Amino acid sequence: LFQDLARYGLRPPKYADQATVEADHVSHQNWAIFYQYSHAAAFHTWIPDREHLDWLSEKYPTTFDKFYRPRWEMWAEMAKQGKRFYNMALPMLCQTCQIPMGYTEPADPTTICFRESNFKGERYHFCSDGCKDIFDGEPEKYVQSWLPVHQIFQGACGGATIPDVLNYYRLNVGHDNMDYVGSPDEALWNSWQAGAVKAAE
Repeated sequence: LFQDLARYGLRPPKYADQATVEADHVSHQNWAIFYQYSHAAAFHTWIPDREHLDWLSEKYPTTFDKFYRPRWEMWAEMAKQGKRFYNMALPMLCQTCQIPMGYTEPADPTTICFRESNFKGERYHFCSDGCKDIFDGEPEKYVQSWLPVHQIFQGACGGATIPDVLNYYRLNVGHDNMDYVGSPDEALWNSWQAGAVKAAE
């Protein structure tokens, strides 16, 4: 694409090369983060079934089976034993994008990417070179970020426990979060699907 646009004077954005390398990793890392913390946020998650795991293996032949499928198979086995995995630790958040710092180095998918900058005697942490650069360009803007984890540690979100925090955010446990299977969202989807099939008959 960028080669086609070069004649118009358009250049690849900074870190486009990193984004290309990370394309085989970042979506898997995102979903793993969401899955681990779906008890503490307003969304549902699920473990990909075998059909979808096979599709991911085919779609990402050099990365999925090596780095990510074993994790999902382990979590599936834990769930089968009634030990569904939730990460009970509070994650460090990137000061710029405010996403948990669970992404890996572009050249090493076994090492978490960690960057930091100092501003007026304080240290700030980032999930990538890009987020660090954005902060370094406008630190006065990003030091004001309202990071939920920091606020929880400071006691500004209703209390020190997950139930306290969820109550502060007015999240209805099991209705607004946790597993998709058995949730009201799944029931609504199944009802909608049944109605669509009936209408098509």
